[in-house]
Parts: sequence; structure tokens; C-alpha cells
Amino acid sequence: MTARLLTAVVGIAAVIALVTAGGIPLTAAIFIVAVIAWMEYARMMKKWTHVYTGPALTAVFLMIGAAASSSLPLFAAAVLCSFVFLLFLILVIPREDMGALFSTVVGALYFGIGFGSFLYLRGGDDLLPAGAASIHSGIFLLWFALIGTWSSDTFAYIVGKNLGRHKMAPHISPNKTMEGLAGGIVGCVAMCLAYASYFEFSLLQAFFLSVMTAVAAPMGDLFESYVKRVCGIKDSGHILPGHGGMMDRFDSLLFVAPLMLACLTAMRSFL
Repeated sequence: MTARLLTAVVGIAAVIALVTAGGIPLTAAIFIVAVIAWMEYARMMKKWTHVYTGPALTAVFLMIGAAASSSLPLFAAAVLCSFVFLLFLILVIPREDMGALFSTVVGALYFGIGFGSFLYLRGGDDLLPAGAASIHSGIFLLWFALIGTWSSDTFAYIVGKNLGRHKMAPHISPNKTMEGLAGGIVGCVAMCLAYASYFEFSLLQAFFLSVMTAVAAPMGDLFESYVKRVCGIKDSGHILPGHGGMMDRFDSLLFVAPLMLACLTAMRSFL
């Protein structure tokens, strides 16, 4: 319990410093986290198939690097180029390695788009109109994603533990319930609206974004749980005492960040 609490305190302090700093420190930290997360993923996949780490990390670095430029067209281009680049693996791998090909492509896009979108939210000043919030738009959006994700996880756990009766996806995660999902959605929306109100952001847009976050966060958690279930392991790693691995800590955010980026882009186009 002490190790878990200490890890949480250090982690939150690091997040506050990195989100505030942005730029090179945040980009470097995301590169490091992405490499660690990929290595955890590669180790998990050994239980089922294998992955091609060199090409995958090259693609992940390309996507995160493009996101660091704060150019949405460049980020989108990097994602598409990475996808095609990874498919070139068919030139050198045997037919019986199709599972490894799919695992490599899916994993690289999962981390590249997820971490790249997270980084883009901090630097993409074009995602919100000038003055949309009373603080820097990138800082506001990144904390919106973090608060929404953490609130969803926390309220889902509390409500599910005390009121959970109906299983949500027992073949993936036996402890998750429909009551916990509902509690996570309500808690996420409530906390995001309170956060948005404090920084004078549109409550209508905040409501829309918070609902998207409340849906994406548990799906991100379930996706990683599904991968771990297939591979027959409990935690993705042990680098964070009391919290498991990097994938265990970022699974929800890897779904939340891309969906938030997509929603914000759509809102800028149509609203």
C-alpha cells in the first residue's frame, strides 16, 4: 500500500510538471513511456505470437514526432505512412507469421496514435478558439483528458465495488459491472463539467467531450484487459510499484486522447 501511494504521489507530481512544461520535456517523456509500453506489449505477445519491434518503434517514433510538430495534417500523414510502411513487412515475413504481422501493426498504431494524440492535445493550439478557456488551451485540454479518465476509473471502481450486480464483460474482466460503468460515466461528466466551469469553458462543448471521454475510458481499459486475458497475464509489467506496468496506467488514455482529438477537430469544422 505504501509503495502504491508513493508511486501515485511521484507520478502525479511528474504529470503536473510535464503538462505545465509541455514542449521538449513532455515529448521526451512520452517517447520514453511509449518505448516502455511497447516492450511490455512485446513481452505479452510472446505468450501468443511475436512482434517486430524495430519497424514498430520506428513507426511509433514517426507518429509521436509528427504530433510534436502540432500540425494535424502532418500527424495524419504520419499515421497513414506508418500503416503502409508496416505492411511492407509482408516482403520479408513467412505466411505463417500473419498473426505476428497483425499484432505488430495493431500495436504500433495503438501506441503511436494514442500517445501522439495525447501529445497533440498539449501543443495543438488550433483545437480551440482563442480565449475558449481562461488558461492555455493545450494545458486545459490535457487536464480535461486526465481528469475525465481518472474520474471515470475512480467512480466506476467505487460504484462497481459497492453496488455492482450485473456483469459488463465477464469474458474479459469479471469484476467490471454495468453499475460501475454508469457510475464512471456520471462521475466523469460531473467532474469534467466542474473543471470546465472553473476555467470558463463552454459547458455544452464540455458535456459533449466528457461523454466521449466517459465512453472511451472504459473501452480502453477493456481493450488492454482483453489483450492480457488472451496472453494469460495479470499485469502488463511491474515498473510502477503497486500499479503494474505503463500499459496498465495509460490504457484508458490511449483511447481517450485520440477520440478527444477527433471530436475537437470535428467541432472546429462544424461549430
